[in-house]
Amino acid sequence: MAGARRGHLCPAQRPATGGRVNGFGNNRRGGRGPQRGPYRGHQNGHQGQRQNWNQPRPQQPQRDQGPIDVDGKPLPLPPGAKRFDELTSVDPAPRLTLEYPGCPASCRLIDLFCPIGRGQRGLIVSPPKAGKTTLLKDIATALLRNHPDVEVVVLLVDERPEEVTDFRRTFVQPESQQVEREMLARGEAAFKEAGQPVPAAPPAPLRVRVIASSNDHQVEKHIEISTTAIDRCKRMVEAGKHVVVLLDSLTRLGRAFNNSRRHANSGRTLSGGLDSKALEVPRQLFGAARNTEEAGSLTIIASCLVDTGSQADQVIFEEFKGSGNMELILDRKISERRLFPAIDLAASGTRKENLLLTEDELKTMSALRRRLLAMPPHQQVEQLLAALKRFPTNATLVGGAG
Repeated sequence: MAGARRGHLCPAQRPATGGRVNGFGNNRRGGRGPQRGPYRGHQNGHQGQRQNWNQPRPQQPQRDQGPIDVDGKPLPLPPGAKRFDELTSVDPAPRLTLEYPGCPASCRLIDLFCPIGRGQRGLIVSPPKAGKTTLLKDIATALLRNHPDVEVVVLLVDERPEEVTDFRRTFVQPESQQVEREMLARGEAAFKEAGQPVPAAPPAPLRVRVIASSNDHQVEKHIEISTTAIDRCKRMVEAGKHVVVLLDSLTRLGRAFNNSRRHANSGRTLSGGLDSKALEVPRQLFGAARNTEEAGSLTIIASCLVDTGSQADQVIFEEFKGSGNMELILDRKISERRLFPAIDLAASGTRKENLLLTEDELKTMSALRRRLLAMPPHQQVEQLLAALKRFPTNATLVGGAG
């Protein structure tokens, strides 16, 4: 007790420092951490005895017994797997095709003018009421339909509660269908025992996770779910999976970090009342999107608000403008004419699109862009929507235009 009063703690009572925690490979949110055995301090005859601090401390056994999953299950990591930061980043490829029979016009236009590849880091720049939420839903639906090997994560930050409900009802399987699938797995006898008719097989569960923090929550909740979700996606990429994150919105995420005392404490304020360190973590989260050689890929398609009347929102957009490799610009004037998708096709595009488009598509798109530059934005959309009705698929459109 005398030693404790003087501030001296025995080895069993000393707190673990951050360096020791990192030394054990403990990842804060990624689903991976050390599996530690029981600590043997006072149980081995030391309690009630006076310890000699001059004697060397006996060597403790290694407690890190390998990585485990968040749920306590072993992670299916391939042998020789590398950490996310050690993976080799390459250009986004191959293309994530969004077109399917009966798809919305937005899917076909994105495939032609703003193709998305595995590992893309895309921005949907949108003013209010320009249709960005509907566009994100169209992208998610197309990915689930065309790419069964892709895991889709919808991350809604500071969003309206009704929008969160709409996304969950659209993509999350209802509980009644889950019960039916469990009973069908047990066989027809389960329905007969319950006195219910045997129904047809319900649709397969969707491979999508809706992670949301609505605008009635505190900024700490917004920050926690965003960082946790991206870190979890990194662990999935390490395991060789292909993940697509649809983030709505990057602007509101930047506002949350700016309103946090923990992340906006530099004391230097930029224009619009934005702290100079507020966007440091959001830039790291958005920059996590990449395609890797050794493992899977992480694709992030994030929306960014402009023309909101807030100078801080404009500063946030300028900070992220050059960090993406795909930009999809929405125009408010086009949406006011009730033309959807309200895409400014001449201003939108993907870097190194030659890696995602075929040679015929590249030639056709270059010729179309030269023609569209002479038209106002709303007329561009009108002409292309008419062409999409005339040609049922993009392949026939490319062949006819060529």
